[in-house]
Amino acid sequence: MEQVLHPKAQALLDAQVAYTLSRLTADDLRVTLEQEVDLILANAPLLTLNDCVNAQMIKDTVHRYAIELDLGAGVFDIIGDIARRVHGHHIHQQTTLNDILADKHFEQILDKILELENIRDYVLKELVINPVYAGLASDVVYYGLRDYLLSQMIGGKKRVQKVSAMLSKAKDLANRLPQGLEEAIEDSLRLYINQSIRHIIAESQSFLTHIDQDKLRNSILDIWDNIKQQPISTYQQLLTSLDVEELCVLSYEFWRDFRNTTYFKVLIDAGIDAFFQRYGDVTLDELLDEVGIKRDMVLADALRFAPPVLKTLNEKALLEPFVRRHLQDFYASEQVQAILTTAL
Repeated sequence: MEQVLHPKAQALLDAQVAYTLSRLTADDLRVTLEQEVDLILANAPLLTLNDCVNAQMIKDTVHRYAIELDLGAGVFDIIGDIARRVHGHHIHQQTTLNDILADKHFEQILDKILELENIRDYVLKELVINPVYAGLASDVVYYGLRDYLLSQMIGGKKRVQKVSAMLSKAKDLANRLPQGLEEAIEDSLRLYINQSIRHIIAESQSFLTHIDQDKLRNSILDIWDNIKQQPISTYQQLLTSLDVEELCVLSYEFWRDFRNTTYFKVLIDAGIDAFFQRYGDVTLDELLDEVGIKRDMVLADALRFAPPVLKTLNEKALLEPFVRRHLQDFYASEQVQAILTTAL
């Protein structure tokens, strides 16, 4: 039901609505935004982060949107569209590895990786005691040895006929061998390799552990020098857009499960607690300065988004009703009616 206002109240409401619209849609908008930003920043030294929000409020918000929010099925279509657009973009042909990763940064990352000796030693140790890796290495040695012996027996195209005759004789001989002897020989060879592989792996661990770091670094830098000027499109061929799309979907599916683990939730809460422990009692102006947010940045973003949004709302006749609705209850209040009907 539409409220009936005192004539003077209606006139004041109309005047304030018109004034507010002019401040929001005309050239005055920049002045208005500057005033509001400056006022907020002027009051920032009076408030700390804990005065405005606490750690639990942020935890609840993060849990709501990062853990509990279940995105709709449309997210997969979005992933597919983005994957295809990104994979097929022409920028891959125009960009080299060195454009993305400068030599200085590559060397810094490489040096840091080479410093992680504890991780390298741990990985090598786990490989030595891992039966799966030992079995794989055993198969590699077995088939490598078998192929080597065969190559020595065959010796090239010129000896094919001779070898064929030899193999024919060997086949006749094998047919006269006791049943199961061939399998026994193969089993013995495998057993010998399996018994020796531990020592071989241990020796390789010792070699890799004491490898010359400078030589390794120089070798990796040589490889980097050979590939750094290659365009990204060189490696783009290794993955199709469908591969990228499927990897993104798989990553999203992993994320949906991982975010519900106690591990993730505990780490999220720990990170928020650490942030508030450091900045909880810091004033807002100090916090903004600490994270690098300046007045010009805030104002620039306000001017980037506010004018087009307000212009659209005004053109679609949505802004004026919004302003009027928020002011009308005030002018219809008993307090205002009493003021307007009381003789001054």
